[in-house]
Amino acid sequence: MVTLRYILRDTARILIRHWILGFLTLMTAAVMMWILGLATLFSLNIQSLLLRLERDLIVQAYIHKDSNPESVAVTIRRLPIVADVRSVSPDDALARLQARMGSQAKALDLIGENPLQWSLEIHVTAASGVQGLVRNLMSMPEIEDVVYSGMVVERLSSMSKMADSATLTMFLLSIMITSLVVYNTTHISLYSRRDEISIMFLIGATRSYIATPFVLEGTLLSLFGAAMAALGIVFTYFPGVRILQSTLPFLEIVADRRVIAQFCALLVAFGGTLGWLCSCLVALRFMNSAAKPL
Repeated sequence: MVTLRYILRDTARILIRHWILGFLTLMTAAVMMWILGLATLFSLNIQSLLLRLERDLIVQAYIHKDSNPESVAVTIRRLPIVADVRSVSPDDALARLQARMGSQAKALDLIGENPLQWSLEIHVTAASGVQGLVRNLMSMPEIEDVVYSGMVVERLSSMSKMADSATLTMFLLSIMITSLVVYNTTHISLYSRRDEISIMFLIGATRSYIATPFVLEGTLLSLFGAAMAALGIVFTYFPGVRILQSTLPFLEIVADRRVIAQFCALLVAFGGTLGWLCSCLVALRFMNSAAKPL
């Protein structure tokens, strides 16, 4: 208990002695974590939008008249990319066409017998696999023709890759900058007390006792910076969501407060863990050099 009190006392002294550097570290960590959080939420919304578009993406497969639609549907359901298969009879297809044509649907009566054929509406799990699915369908003798939005599929795939790349870039950049700032702050604090640390080694102080205050300094600065970033996300994300929803009501945005609260908690935990790792690394390196004789 006494050792813990001394460790906390030394940690407070370090923070007070280097309060300007600590404040700059705190603000830098907060800004970088805020950027990281917003970039991750942006990617989350993009992924949610892409998943909704992929769920709405339909591959229409037309079946030969002499083939059994149900048996073909069973075969297609076994494909890994397929999420759902729905059979559309000629009568259902004609009813849909009449509904789309509205007042001009009377012109269909001049055709006489229903010329439409059985088809299958195939929902996929990912837009990236549609091209391979279409090739598999075209190789089946029961399938006469396949209709799908090829341009939409390509754009969905490219958007998904761009969103993943942008999020990964921001993630790595934020981690690198925050780690560098915390690392340098802890290293400067250790370097400023290098003579004192060497004397503490000579009188028998353990490495853990000497290094713990500096590790706590880096951990607390990164943790509080992440907490400030989480508050910044709460005060900037929800107003932005309300503006977008009032302007573009058809746009689905992740706005569940429970989800955002869990995300902010993860961001704070990530910030504290990152600060702890960086502080432990620099303290370990410095202790190894400081333990050598003067």
